[in-house]
Amino acid sequence: MTSRKAALALALLGLGATAPGCGPVPGGALSGQVAAPPADWSQVLEDGRAFCEIESRPEDPHSIQLECFAYEGDLFVQSHRWAFASWWPVESWASVWLEHPQVKVRLGDTLYEMTAVHVSEPGVRNAVLAFRGYDPVPDGVALFRFAPRS
Repeated sequence: MTSRKAALALALLGLGATAPGCGPVPGGALSGQVAAPPADWSQVLEDGRAFCEIESRPEDPHSIQLECFAYEGDLFVQSHRWAFASWWPVESWASVWLEHPQVKVRLGDTLYEMTAVHVSEPGVRNAVLAFRGYDPVPDGVALFRFAPRS
């Protein structure tokens, strides 16, 4: 391995070790103070959006960082266009959430135990993604709304 490749590998490992769920290396289980979800997420998120960490698969915890955003008081995330494409080289977090919808969302030091609900109804999906600036709304973008666990 060249010294340049070794330095890059160490940098990537360092990102994963110091920032769970951040950057190019996903993290494991998230920690923090568990709290009840707010009634209106737009009151919690500065400018209606924020980077949040999301843990899925409690039996084998895996966490990632995504931009969460508020729409009509609910909390959402969206994928890139090819999250469910058969040719995508790895399993997308969106596919994982379809199988394991129980997630934890961390904002700052606060954890919220939530259910990731796949939004597939065209009218709702199109309205939320249009709010995000898509015109026209493309196929393939996975959209999830976080609902409190019941």
